[in-house]
Amino acid sequence: MTARLRPRYLVRDRSVLTGHRQRDPQRFGLRVSDPLTGAPFEIAVFRYPGPPGAQQILGVHGFRGDHHGLELMVDGLASYEVWVPDLPGFGVSGAMPEAEHNVEHYAQIINQVAQHMLHPVLLGHSFGSVIAAAAVASGAGHYPHVVLLNPIAKPALEAASPTDRAATLMTDGFYRVCAALPAALGRTLLGNQLIVWATGAFMTKTEDPRILAYTHDQHQAYFSGFDSPTTLLEAYRASITHTVADFADHLSIPVTMLGGAADELSSPEDIAALADVIVSDDVEFYVLENTGHLMHYERAGAVAVLIMSRLADTT
Repeated sequence: MTARLRPRYLVRDRSVLTGHRQRDPQRFGLRVSDPLTGAPFEIAVFRYPGPPGAQQILGVHGFRGDHHGLELMVDGLASYEVWVPDLPGFGVSGAMPEAEHNVEHYAQIINQVAQHMLHPVLLGHSFGSVIAAAAVASGAGHYPHVVLLNPIAKPALEAASPTDRAATLMTDGFYRVCAALPAALGRTLLGNQLIVWATGAFMTKTEDPRILAYTHDQHQAYFSGFDSPTTLLEAYRASITHTVADFADHLSIPVTMLGGAADELSSPEDIAALADVIVSDDVEFYVLENTGHLMHYERAGAVAVLIMSRLADTT
């Protein structure tokens, strides 16, 4: 138990965890338009080069994450060129000037990024899975395939247990309070190390002390990289009220979903039900045992292998 609470094996060389060479990204700024006003602003995009002529993948990180969260998996996708933007208001990307940070607007930004690529496969984790589904719904011509990791299949307030619903309501209240406080105080509370640690500890199921330590280190380093408490509240509201199912009627391209057997936010049963309502005639989903909601940390190697195998058959 102590090893889970305070893992000691901090690993910063990702190749030790994945067996793959660590891929270093090329960062560049990309000018996009505010979805509400059209005003130009810049987001940061991280490009992981692949072999000449490689198929491109556009990755969408989850709530309170940034491009770092997908890197273990990206290392295993060495035969692909991967772009991962920091979503507006997260990481080192500025917030949208006027538009609310909601699913529709994030999807429009992702589609703008995709216009600078050559028909990329779209990939999203958790909240990013909802954004990816919305992006496909409004710009399906950009994408030959969509991959959804730990897809959000039902609203958080419809959680199976009263405890989970209460936790969602408490978190919502916490974000609301932090957004109402002076910005500096709200940011301090949101970045509290104990709260950040507890979030990771709740969602991580692995017993590997190296992965545990890496996950906690990543969360402490990047989980508080948001523009403002207000921006964070907007994104959180979007994350608990929208699901992939909202866009199932528009997902007509091949869809691959990967879930964790121990994922409290998206159970295997939820994902199976989601697969049944997606209109595409090419939907496959896989469930990884002993895995929670952070499969991009816990099972990055297996996730990369499954993605490559599936894409080899469909793209």
